[in-house]
Amino acid sequence: MTAPRTGSRRLARIIAASVALSAITLPVIPAGVALAAPAGALAAPAQQEPRPPGGDSGGSTQDDPPSDGGGGNDGGSGGGGNDGGSGGGGNDGGSGGSGGGNNGGGAQNPEPTRRPTPQTPRPDPEAEARKKAEEQAAKEEAKREKEAQKAAEKAAKEAAEAARKRAREAAERAEQAAKARESWESRGRPHQMITVRADRIEVVDEGRLESLVPRGGGTMTLENLDNMVPRDWLAMDGPTTTLDATLVLTPGTSMKIGPDIQTLRLTGGPEIPDASAIYTGGGTLNLEGVTISSLDPASQQPLPFEAAGRPFIEVTGGGELNATDTTITDMGTPEHGEESAEPGLGFNPGSTGSLVRTTLHRNNVGVELSESQNVKIDGLTVTESENDGVVLNGDRGTTMAGIRAERNGANGVYISGETAEHPISGISTVGNELYGVVVSRMKGAQVTGITTEGDQAGGLRLNQAVDVTVSDFTATDQPIGIFTHVGSTGIVLDGIHMTSGRRGVVVEKSTTNLELRNSTIEGSRVSAVNIGGKDIRVNGVQVADARSAVRLERGSGHIQLNGMTIDGGRDGVVASGGAEDILINELTANHVEDDAIRTESPGAQITGGTITGGTTGIDVAAAATITAITINGSSEGIHSRSPELVRADNVAIDAIDLGLNVGVGSPFVLSNSSVHALEAFRGAFEQVPPGSNDFSLPPLNLLGAIGVPLIVLAIVLEQVHTFRQRKVGGNKRRSPPAIPVGAG
Repeated sequence: MTAPRTGSRRLARIIAASVALSAITLPVIPAGVALAAPAGALAAPAQQEPRPPGGDSGGSTQDDPPSDGGGGNDGGSGGGGNDGGSGGGGNDGGSGGSGGGNNGGGAQNPEPTRRPTPQTPRPDPEAEARKKAEEQAAKEEAKREKEAQKAAEKAAKEAAEAARKRAREAAERAEQAAKARESWESRGRPHQMITVRADRIEVVDEGRLESLVPRGGGTMTLENLDNMVPRDWLAMDGPTTTLDATLVLTPGTSMKIGPDIQTLRLTGGPEIPDASAIYTGGGTLNLEGVTISSLDPASQQPLPFEAAGRPFIEVTGGGELNATDTTITDMGTPEHGEESAEPGLGFNPGSTGSLVRTTLHRNNVGVELSESQNVKIDGLTVTESENDGVVLNGDRGTTMAGIRAERNGANGVYISGETAEHPISGISTVGNELYGVVVSRMKGAQVTGITTEGDQAGGLRLNQAVDVTVSDFTATDQPIGIFTHVGSTGIVLDGIHMTSGRRGVVVEKSTTNLELRNSTIEGSRVSAVNIGGKDIRVNGVQVADARSAVRLERGSGHIQLNGMTIDGGRDGVVASGGAEDILINELTANHVEDDAIRTESPGAQITGGTITGGTTGIDVAAAATITAITINGSSEGIHSRSPELVRADNVAIDAIDLGLNVGVGSPFVLSNSSVHALEAFRGAFEQVPPGSNDFSLPPLNLLGAIGVPLIVLAIVLEQVHTFRQRKVGGNKRRSPPAIPVGAG
């Protein structure tokens, strides 16, 4: 039994050495080459490999033990693996023994099986070429697929962008169309409308946006516009152009008309949509040396006042209009249903501009500034408007010079607003059907440098005016020079000059706290100053040749007349019975025809002053106090017919006929006075203290002044009598009748 066992061990050692040697000498074969080698080249040595005693060869590289055979890392049931099977030892087995490896082995330790030397695969150039071709084809296919994918993605992106662009353009066009229609509706729905924008011209026909014409920047002209709109909308014939569409500018745009175009005719008709109006929008319109008028296409004549479709020019908020050497005629619309009237030229809130050497003729309202900003007016003539010539309503920062309003159908200039933002000056009016100038509902206005003449209602009307000062005002031949009413208060009239006319200054009963000073009024056919209000002061005013210099009406009160001078005229100061609290101080009246002062106002006070000439110096019909006044050369000094007490103190009367005339039942007290006249006094009165008064004939110089005219009158009458006698032969001597011969 020993010899065979020894032989078996030798054989095992030989096999193990062969395996080890083959493992050392075997070249490393790339995995790819091994995979590419024919399957049979490796299969044959494997089949020839002898099975070791323990089942499988035990050289398996599997981590898990096979079901049978020699030990791998975890030996199977044959040879011992790491955990040893029932066979020979594995990697962890001992050199032998009954247990196999460290963790158990077989009863024997056989010789390791010798592995055959693997064969090296032969290279195949065709396979390599095919492989490379296949790889290149795969790369190109992948590239094509990638490029196709990119192209598809790009096309999809472009299609989506184009769709978005179309949608955006459609939305923009819809928005533009909506805006165009909104603009069209807000402008009276004209039949045709042209809108000038910074980058395009919009053509709107009956509210539909028909076309968009691109344009460059810069100032637009009618010559440029002619190539962008339908031919029948704008007709140019030399210096004359006819526009048959409403024209609208927008913010950031500007247009110039003239001087190459000398006449621009805007069409219109009987209905509002017929009007070819011009709106500046937020843009700027410059007019120079051009005449703009309305045109009736049927008659080729200007449209009449009553036509609802007359065109007009409107300077919209944020817009600007500058007119120089320009005429605007036959424009503006009257009120029509719910539509308000439109002026020929209107500046809306927030607009601005200038009018220089500009004429507005036969418009509905010439020009209206409504809450405009900093408009410059220098040399503006407004004539024959259907209504007011110039309307200023809440405008701010307006500068005014050289405004002339003539023959307008209502007021020449109408100014209103809560507060005055600028002086009202540089205005002259002639022949307007109402007032030359009206200042209404204004506070703190300064009215200066106004000249009015021949307006049919009056020169200046102050309506609900507060703290208004009027200076350097002239009225000629006016029914009323200045009229204050409807609660006006705090009025100062300074440096007023009035000539001719019916009434000078009329202070209506609702006016309070007014002062008239340093003024002259001449030739008033009814009254120079007519007062019906309260708290009125007249200081340093000169009145000449008025039928009544001052009339104090019923309801007036707290009136002071200080330092007045009255020359000529029929009556001086006339106070009615309803006037109260009258003070006449330092009055000078010269040669007033009838009464220098006539008062029926109870409690009137007459203090100081001089009355010269006239029929009666003072005629009192109510209680009064007369102090320190001098009456010279009047036919009658003082005539009292008051049922209440009249007091006269320190008066000096040098009358011609009658010094003091006291009516029956009229109480009168005279003190410290002198009365000189042919008849010093008539009637009963009381002297206080007795004997304190001087009564006598008129002075010699006065008698001389009386006598000389009487002598001259006697001589004249004698000469007239003599002339009449000569004419009728009154001085001829008559011969006696002849005696017949033979008579008795």
